[in-house]
Amino acid sequence: MDKLEQSLNKSSVNNDIVLPSPHWHVIQRYKWRIFFLAVLVSIFTALYLSNKSPVYRASATLLIEADQVQAVAFDSVQGLNSNRKEYYLTQFEILKSYSIAETVFDRLNLQQQPSFQTSESWKSMLVGHLLEALPSVNFFVIDDKVDNEFSENIGAGYINGVSQVGSEISFEELESQKEKRARLRQFSNSLIVTPIRKTQLVKLSFDSEDPALAALIANAVGEAYIAQDLEVKSSINKNAAHWLRKRLEDLRESLDVSESRLQVYRKEQNIIDLQNRGGRGLTGLVGNELEQTSHQLIEAKNEVNQLRSLVRAVSEYGIKNIDKLESIPEITSHPVIQNIKNLKVKAKLKVSELSQIYGRKHPDLIAAKSELYTVNKHLTIQISKLVTGLGRDLKMKQSNVAALKREYKKIQREFQDVIGKDNEYQKLVRDVESNRKLFNTFLERSKETALTSDFNAAVARFTDRAHTPNKPITLSSNLLVIIAFVLTIILHISYLLVKEYFTDNFNSVGDIETKLGLPVLGVLPKIGRKRHQNLDLHYFFDEKGRKFSESIRTLRTSFLLAQGQRVNQVIGIISSQPNEGKSTAATNMAFSLAQIEKTILIDADMRKPSLANNFNIPKDKPGLAQLITGEANITDCITVDKVSGAHIMACGPTPKNAQELLSSKRFKQLLSSLRQSYDRIVIDTPPIQAVSDALIISLHTDAIIYVIKSEVTRVRLVQNGVRRLAKVDANLVGIVMNHVNTDGVSGSDYYYGYYSDDEYTEKPAK
Repeated sequence: MDKLEQSLNKSSVNNDIVLPSPHWHVIQRYKWRIFFLAVLVSIFTALYLSNKSPVYRASATLLIEADQVQAVAFDSVQGLNSNRKEYYLTQFEILKSYSIAETVFDRLNLQQQPSFQTSESWKSMLVGHLLEALPSVNFFVIDDKVDNEFSENIGAGYINGVSQVGSEISFEELESQKEKRARLRQFSNSLIVTPIRKTQLVKLSFDSEDPALAALIANAVGEAYIAQDLEVKSSINKNAAHWLRKRLEDLRESLDVSESRLQVYRKEQNIIDLQNRGGRGLTGLVGNELEQTSHQLIEAKNEVNQLRSLVRAVSEYGIKNIDKLESIPEITSHPVIQNIKNLKVKAKLKVSELSQIYGRKHPDLIAAKSELYTVNKHLTIQISKLVTGLGRDLKMKQSNVAALKREYKKIQREFQDVIGKDNEYQKLVRDVESNRKLFNTFLERSKETALTSDFNAAVARFTDRAHTPNKPITLSSNLLVIIAFVLTIILHISYLLVKEYFTDNFNSVGDIETKLGLPVLGVLPKIGRKRHQNLDLHYFFDEKGRKFSESIRTLRTSFLLAQGQRVNQVIGIISSQPNEGKSTAATNMAFSLAQIEKTILIDADMRKPSLANNFNIPKDKPGLAQLITGEANITDCITVDKVSGAHIMACGPTPKNAQELLSSKRFKQLLSSLRQSYDRIVIDTPPIQAVSDALIISLHTDAIIYVIKSEVTRVRLVQNGVRRLAKVDANLVGIVMNHVNTDGVSGSDYYYGYYSDDEYTEKPAK
């Protein structure tokens, strides 16, 4: 089985990647479908193009102005910022708008043009007949209450494109408006607005079957766009001027009222506005007086504090202690004391000088000392007078402080009263100033708007007008049909190849050879029958099933040729999962072998047996399970099929230990015994992915045939099953592809075409 593993490894380098089948094989399989689809698309394309005329495209170029031209340097009343990117995107959308389309449509009377004449479609005819058949009920009359509410809140407008709110609308009018909307949509679809990158240019193109009409409409769209912008600007200016005039009247009235209230308040409060005359307003005088009184009070308090400190120091030193009193700075700094001290210094200096010249009894020295004594005595008298007057000065200063406090409180009350009046006054003044400022602003803006209302710069201008095109933009009908034919073939083949690449199942024999690298013994065709209806047990012998019968005989022949010199007596039929046709393949393989050799079919799927039900064998009749356990003998377990001549051994009543029975020596001995009695032993095994029973059975078989259901069985499941068989050294001779749709597929693909001839058909054994 090493060759089996090598073949499988070559077929898939990576188990997670499904390799594609050969391209030619896919094309060969679906060649008629591809061809007929291409022909069908070509026919529809030709029919569609037969009613189409050549289409011409005319283009005009507009320059959208970034900076709007202004006659004077006034701000515009319009709110668009032309410097932003959104400005140009907005202009492009306006060019494609229904309002421009409707303007051009009505201006050029395009509803009379043949290219815009719409024939009544089958849908419209059907709706018309249905409405005629229905009772005459007016579906389009709006309730009076709704009509009144709509008129009050919104006014006249459109409901579903219908004007005249609340009025009866006939079906003809609705159809007319619907047709107009359809023509406008057709117009918009034919109009192409293409901005030219990195410029302010935009190309307006229109496609039409009439070249002259295409040029006319392209130019008309640009003209309508420019005219609409000028009309909108003019309307905005007029509305702005009207609104400004109305607001000016209101502001003038507000200004007059505020000025009148200010004047009345002045007279009532006898207010003189000193602020406008260089003063500080109403609070200026009282504020100054309050400030001056505050300074005087502070100075008086400081003087009182100084006197108190001086009196306290005098009290500590004593009135008679002239030496210490003389050291007090406040006394020393007194002007009188300073003068006396200066005299004292001079007298001392004179005494000192004379003492050095004369003796003590000299008259001049005695006179100088007498003068010094007199100065000291005078200093003592003056200090005593100053100390004596300190108490009197303190009381006088305290009285002054009390008077200043009373004056300060009085002025403070007056100041608070003035502040209240000043606040109200300033409020009225601010009201007048704000109203005057608003009035002047609106007056100036109104004059600017009035001056510039009749001047509006165009939003765009033509750089190139559209001219009548000479050549159509559409390709010829014959070329389009050829392109449709070729393109359909290419796209369909591409779709099939991609689908084939990503499909994780087997769709053909080529898939098996490519993805598994194993030989295909046979291909069983898909049998047409009702859903959930089982295939007739003896369909192999039915005249209607000749194709199926020949596929089974081909399988038998391929199997016999594949065994070579080796006789594969015990044959196991395996599949990956249930419902893949394993039992059908095993049954019909046994029927085919029974025509030439003595054959027995054994149902070894003890978990979900099916042969007993297919061959109408009683459920309680002993079978393989009872034969292994020794509960029955071999003759009791075998049923002979009269039609095919094959011997059938069903499973019997389902055992609970199926794997143990298949692993026992008695099962091996049973197969050895059957080898002596039969030429071929076909075993219907359980699915290999469900349980390990199939691997156990494969140990006792000479050959394994793997059944795959076309377009259902997953590649990875089969690869896994093949690997498991290789590990137990099972002889996997080939693959049977079941449920293959052979309609429209050549016989060479599935290699059983000629076997259906009558002279090769075998007859059932008698």
